Amino acid sequence: MNREQHPVWAVYDRLRTARLNVKYYCERLRQVELLNRACEIILLIAAPTSAIAGLWFWKTDIGKAVWQSLGIVSAIIATVRPAFQLTKKIKDYEAAISGYQTLEYDLEIIRQKIEQRGTYDDKLKAEFMKAVERHRNVELASPDKVPNRKLLQNCTNAVLAEMPANSFFVPET
Repeated sequence: MNREQHPVWAVYDRLRTARLNVKYYCERLRQVELLNRACEIILLIAAPTSAIAGLWFWKTDIGKAVWQSLGIVSAIIATVRPAFQLTKKIKDYEAAISGYQTLEYDLEIIRQKIEQRGTYDDKLKAEFMKAVERHRNVELASPDKVPNRKLLQNCTNAVLAEMPANSFFVPET
């Protein structure tokens, strides 16, 4: 059996996939949090009771036009924001990250044991199957049903650079 066909690659491939998902969902979480924060700031600024509403600039002709535009944007955001369910998405991404980080940790422990023992024995195979079974639901509850292809490719490239195939120990058969 050559190196690329060894059963230990099931562990390593799953480890890299877990790492990929951690990176991907961390970035998606960052994007959604940024969007949510921008919406909140716009709504806070445009609130008539905000300190910003009383600034002298808004009394000028340009200021009035900007204030009205900001009011329109704020009204649109306030109307459509609940439909985007940003706080739910944030919670879903956090749950996915947590699940994949746990899986990544479990698989990293198995990887270290393979290196230390110099073999991928039945005991380690059983540990691998338990780790996969414990985290089966993480994959089923993925927040993104259609992934962002560009982001996924960037994360894939980062993981492959971080964990190239030659960095893994493959025991002799």
